[in-house]
Amino acid sequence: MFIEWIDERHSIGIPIIDNQHKELFLITNQLHDILGLEHYQKEALKILKKLYAYTSYHFVSEEALLKEYKYPEMNDHIKNHNSFRQKIKEYLENVREKQNFPLEPLQDYLVEWILKHIQGSDVKYAEFFRETSIIPQMHFSVSEKTRSDVMEQWQKQKLELEITGIDNQHKELIYILQQTNDLQHTSEARKKLFLPVIFEKLLFYSQYHFSFEEEHMSKNAYPLIKEQQDLHKEFINRVIRFSEDYKAGMIDLTDDIILFLKNWVINHILTEDKKYKVYLEKNLKEQK
Repeated sequence: MFIEWIDERHSIGIPIIDNQHKELFLITNQLHDILGLEHYQKEALKILKKLYAYTSYHFVSEEALLKEYKYPEMNDHIKNHNSFRQKIKEYLENVREKQNFPLEPLQDYLVEWILKHIQGSDVKYAEFFRETSIIPQMHFSVSEKTRSDVMEQWQKQKLELEITGIDNQHKELIYILQQTNDLQHTSEARKKLFLPVIFEKLLFYSQYHFSFEEEHMSKNAYPLIKEQQDLHKEFINRVIRFSEDYKAGMIDLTDDIILFLKNWVINHILTEDKKYKVYLEKNLKEQK
């Protein structure tokens, strides 16, 4: 392992943020693992897409927390996030356009930035929360009761695929959608404040999940991967349109939108992703 998570050194004491930081460590290690390959460009593109999507998801979550509790150094923190995202975007474009673009400088930059940011800027806002006796809560994060209800439906509809990583990501998508549903029953002021954030979380986490899933399918030579990619793009475009239309005041958050998003995710798992599960099980039997 290239960069190892150590609780005593890297945890800032906010579980949801710590878990997201651990995922950033994991993706950084994946980039390190391909450096020895002779032709790494294709794999590097996949990893950088995942990194950009997950980093964006993490930053949206973190910035919402800082805004909610009026962290005094929030603007500088957001500037640091934007600078990092822009750097990753530049590397992504270079790897896409230039053959054998060197990744070692990116690896060094990632490790230095992530460690410095967590142990510096992130520890600083965690200390602010402690000093002001704030116990930070992600607004419209899923309550234990809601989480239990979601899991009950998860089991009832038999959504488990038993594919490492993918099942947990599907659960996270459903939890984000549940936040949208919970938001429907609040005031218009809170909808306007939090809905754009939730749309962004849904967009970036979907991009991250789809990148992960498509990479999994590619490694297992899934013959229907193109159909999956097309469906994924369709969903992403739909979320983007919902978000843009809402910001422009062209639509309101309605039960129809929530129902569409939930049904799409659940139906996609039950139909398209189940096909992939059957394919994996068949391949496993043939290998025995």
